Amino acid sequence: MATRNVEAVGGHTLEQVFLTVEDHIGIMTLHNPPVNAASGTVQEEILLLCDYINHDDDIWVCILHSDLKTFCVGVDIKRFKQSVVDKDVTNTQEVYYDGALALYELRVPLICAVHGHCLGGGLCYPAGADITIAVKGTQFGAPEAKLSVVGGSGHLGRILPPQIQRDMCYCGSFITAEELQKYGGVTQVVDTVDELMPAAMGKAREICRRGPLVLRYLKACLNAQEDFQMKRKNDLEVTYTRYMARHKDFEEGLNAFLEKREPEYKGE
Repeated sequence: MATRNVEAVGGHTLEQVFLTVEDHIGIMTLHNPPVNAASGTVQEEILLLCDYINHDDDIWVCILHSDLKTFCVGVDIKRFKQSVVDKDVTNTQEVYYDGALALYELRVPLICAVHGHCLGGGLCYPAGADITIAVKGTQFGAPEAKLSVVGGSGHLGRILPPQIQRDMCYCGSFITAEELQKYGGVTQVVDTVDELMPAAMGKAREICRRGPLVLRYLKACLNAQEDFQMKRKNDLEVTYTRYMARHKDFEEGLNAFLEKREPEYKGE
């Protein structure tokens, strides 16, 4: 079957997230140099592509990966800081969470192929996937608390036990793919980046052998059976980040990160 490149969706020419369809497998590629920050464009194009995939009967399974040196370092902090200045924190967060939720609710199974770093908001992508394959040594982290941001906790509950999740969230710490695999948050670990996409494609082809209809119904059934409400969790994170954004410590955390210094919190 011929490979098909999707260059535009709904009149929008794709700039930072691309889609190729091959043998019923949709391959979404994150490409926002240098480190794949989840910019506004990335978030909007993920939404557009998820809607496209949900209406394309030729796509039975999807893979999300990066063709850069790292998977995704999370929300673009400069853009997020500007949203504080513009008093638009809620809308900025909601656009991001809409994209993360759209990946989770994709009507076909989603495989995340992860390497390098997968941090903050970027961690929500594999945390919302059906299967995650990662390269040995890949760093997964939730550094939001270091920036005085409330975020990521709702998705992390899918891939980490509660106390490990809280430890990571409070400390802003990282764990490797090998450690995350022990908790069930990574399905498979490969040794090198060169092995990553072949492993993801192999898994996608195995899944495709089940046929498109049962995969869609099974995905819907599995999501419905999970014992949490992702949309409600996302809304709570938006709410508490909005509360935090009222305080001086919130801006201090963002400024310190951008200025590469230790923050000086005053509880104000």
